[in-house]
Amino acid sequence: MTPESPSHRLSLSGFTPSTPAEWRAAAEKLLKGAPFDQKMISHTDEGIDLQPIYTKENLLTRVEDLGVPGEAPYRRGTTVSGSVIQPWLIAQEFPYLTAEEANAALRDDMSRGQTAVYLPLDRATRLGLDADKVELSGVGSGGLSVASVEDLTTALGGLDLASTPVYLEADLGTPAVAAMLVACAEKAGVPADHLHGALTADPIGLLLSHGSLPCGLPAAFDRMHLVSLWAAKHAPDVRTIGVRSAVTHDAGADALQELACAMATGLEYLRAMIRRGMTVDDAAEQIWFSLSAGSRFFMEVAKLRAARILWSTIVRAFGGSPQAQQLHLHVRTSAFTMSAVDPYVNMLRTTTEALAGAVSGCESMHVGFFDEAVRQPDEFSRRIARNTQVILQSEAHLRKVIDPAGGAWFIETLTDQIVAAAWTQVQEIEAAGGMAAAVINGTVQERIGQAASRRADRVARRQDPIVGVSVFAHASESPLDDHAADPSTIGEHRANDVRSYRTQRDSSGSAAAIERIPRRAKEGPAALMAGLIDAARHGATLGELIKALPPVPGDEPASATPLPATRKSAPFEALRNAMRARAQESGRPLRVFLATMGSVAQHKTRADFAAGFFAVAGCEVVTPDGFTSAEEAAHAACDSGAEITVLCSTDDQYPSLVPPFCAAVRAVRNDLIIVLAGNPQDHIKSFRAAGVDDFIHLRANVLETLRSLLARKGVRP
Repeated sequence: MTPESPSHRLSLSGFTPSTPAEWRAAAEKLLKGAPFDQKMISHTDEGIDLQPIYTKENLLTRVEDLGVPGEAPYRRGTTVSGSVIQPWLIAQEFPYLTAEEANAALRDDMSRGQTAVYLPLDRATRLGLDADKVELSGVGSGGLSVASVEDLTTALGGLDLASTPVYLEADLGTPAVAAMLVACAEKAGVPADHLHGALTADPIGLLLSHGSLPCGLPAAFDRMHLVSLWAAKHAPDVRTIGVRSAVTHDAGADALQELACAMATGLEYLRAMIRRGMTVDDAAEQIWFSLSAGSRFFMEVAKLRAARILWSTIVRAFGGSPQAQQLHLHVRTSAFTMSAVDPYVNMLRTTTEALAGAVSGCESMHVGFFDEAVRQPDEFSRRIARNTQVILQSEAHLRKVIDPAGGAWFIETLTDQIVAAAWTQVQEIEAAGGMAAAVINGTVQERIGQAASRRADRVARRQDPIVGVSVFAHASESPLDDHAADPSTIGEHRANDVRSYRTQRDSSGSAAAIERIPRRAKEGPAALMAGLIDAARHGATLGELIKALPPVPGDEPASATPLPATRKSAPFEALRNAMRARAQESGRPLRVFLATMGSVAQHKTRADFAAGFFAVAGCEVVTPDGFTSAEEAAHAACDSGAEITVLCSTDDQYPSLVPPFCAAVRAVRNDLIIVLAGNPQDHIKSFRAAGVDDFIHLRANVLETLRSLLARKGVRP
């Protein structure tokens, strides 16, 4: 008899499925009277209530309407085969400041599993300015400094541009960078229609992150239209309009705000291109979304799936075809969640974030470098980040499954909830005049600032814990060495390079080509773009090409309240940095003595809590075995050389321990800060009167408590 024979098959006919009501009754029995809603339902920053269990009945969409991969509105992916035939592109960033550095890393990584090139460009380049025509702080800030065809040729040297996608963030410099890229490709024998990747402008994102632009948004949209119109005809596999959600994500926006702002930005660009004469389909095909993936795995998977539904809905409302409704999705793991302390934990963070990107069905992805919060990546950190994607594809076999999240009641329900809530926010932005107006009048910044403040409070209270930073901190770790180049030195170096380049080129040829650009502009966008490409061939610099563009009547520089990027661990890191500085000055960090009273069972839990609490700030914690009397503990605390002592015992023991302990300490040392581990509400007033300076407990604002205690000893971030 074989294992497959009927008598060996498991039959479920005798089992009756349990209902959700029966499951809840069983759960309530285990809770022993504790409120079900408080214990079993969790609440997200977005105001979504997460249920403890999901069934088909929770769906907001009918099962038959969930669709299939490759079918609008693309909930389950934009292709019928997912990543089975064409895996997502491993598009790791090369955030280096010079072309030589970028090319050395590129040549190494492309031979070790990377499948696309992503070159972030520096602020000067993205503003359309040469390195010698801008404040040096903007040169090398955020990426590669590019001023000429030679710079691109050096950066992309050894790369087969006909077979390798290239991603460049060029923003206001896009017309010039596009012209230089075409000229660079021609040198390698690659025509423009063989190029593929993204050469993107995101002027609203640039304005939101920097607070100002050297031109107005209408002029920026004109540049966007110029390149998009050219690419639609001459480089159909190159996307030219970028929507990068990192600017809101890294400022602390919640998932709904990030998604709504991204959709509203894409809508603003779509409308601007249509007004300038592009068809809906041509304009939509040019738009490329780069969305961040944060640490909340299920929320991020649902958010990324929801993005496709929302974009399909928007393009369909404009009359776009099903193909034009497809969202081109690049995923970048979060910079907001990266920590500078205990940075190796970042490898684990990026792994779960990358998994969310892969499961959601991205087309390309960048996994953050574990040391990016501290320095530029080296070969090791690049290898770890790159191989995270390689493992997801080759060892976890995610590319062999189409829509891995499809049909999971939780994710499908959460996706629909995000779609509905984000759509409401998109409509609110539209009612306020659109994304551009909402950024200029500060509405977007205000709302994100409020969300960021709420999140920061949760982080400070460890309700949103950060492993290695606010919990399980490694106080004695050595910080990573910062081997990044000095940006000011790079600025001076690049400015000299550009000046030298101008003196060595054929000045007459470049000048003549630049002078022809205004005349070509009168012939139309195609002729203007051809003129820019010709001038790039003749050696014109990026700034010269941008300056030659036709002026927009009445154009004035745009300004808005900037939305600065941050990291949620930054406030805690400031404490650690201040403590390191103190240790360097005095020879050691602040010492905390734990006055453990009673048996191990009586003090261990609170002693462990106190040790972890002060390790967050980098304090040296001394934990003795325990004391039998308050006086003995007090004398040991005074003799320890500690600046802070923490009394650790049980609530019922504290009334008899606190007065003698405090009295004995104060008799010897008035400078020793006395802290009590616990929150005995009925005794706080009397304990303070006895000499307790502060209390630490699960509900405490850890960040503010540590700031206050450390400040009393002169340690201030």
